[in-house]
Amino acid sequence: MKLLTGKRLGQSRGELAAAVLFSLIIHVTTVSGALFLSFNVRQRVFIPPFYRVKLVDLPQNVPLLPPTAATEPPAPPAPQKTPPKVAARPRPSAKAAPAPRPAAAAPKAAMPELDGKKEKEHVAEDTAARPETEKKQEAVAVTSGSSEFRFPPYVAIVRDKVERNWNPPPGAKGVKAKVQFRIVRSGRVADAKLLEPSGNFYFDQAAMRAILSSSPFPPLPEGFFRDAETFAVDLMERE
Repeated sequence: MKLLTGKRLGQSRGELAAAVLFSLIIHVTTVSGALFLSFNVRQRVFIPPFYRVKLVDLPQNVPLLPPTAATEPPAPPAPQKTPPKVAARPRPSAKAAPAPRPAAAAPKAAMPELDGKKEKEHVAEDTAARPETEKKQEAVAVTSGSSEFRFPPYVAIVRDKVERNWNPPPGAKGVKAKVQFRIVRSGRVADAKLLEPSGNFYFDQAAMRAILSSSPFPPLPEGFFRDAETFAVDLMERE
C-alpha cells in the first residue's frame, strides 16, 4: 500500500504504528459521535395545552328563570255536580184486563180461499213425504272390472274426468255405448276398446275420444296391489 508521497506503508515499525493510531482515532471519534447523538437527540412529544378554570357563584342581582310548565302544581279537580233528583212517578194500580171474547166462527162459504190454501198445504206435504222413485239418469257410469278394487273415491274421480270430456254428437237419442280400458299404475290409459257399440258411428267415436282425452288419470291407490285395473264406462246421451 502506497501513500501519496510514494512511500509504501509497513516498511518501518514507526509508520505502521502511526497508521494504526490514526485509524483508531477515527473509529473512536465516529463511535463517540454516534453515541452522543443517540443520547442527546430525543423524540418530540406533542403535549396539548391545558387551561386552569376557576368556578364562581352566580351573582346576587341576576333574576331567576321562570318556572317551567312541568314544575307547575296540578290544578285541583273540579267538583262534580250531582244530578237533580227526579221524583218518582206513582205507578197506576194494575187492573185486571178483561178476558178476550172468543171470535165467532165464520161460515166456510164466507172464506173459500182458506179451503184452497189448506188443499195446497196437503199437496205439498204429500209431495215432500213421497220418496223419489225415479232418479235422473246419469250420462256416464263407471264400474271396475274386479271386486278387489274397493276404492270408491278413485272411481268417482275417473267418472268426473270422463264426464268433463264427454261430448256426444247432437241428434243422438236413445243410444248407449260401453268402452272398456285399463289404467296402469301411473294413471295412463291402455287397451281402450269399444265393448258395446251404439250403432251410431259418430256416437261411438265420441265415446272413445272421451276416454282417450281423459288420460292420464291419477295414479292408482297405494293400497291396491296390482299394477293395472280394468274399468268399463257406459256413455249415454245427455238430458
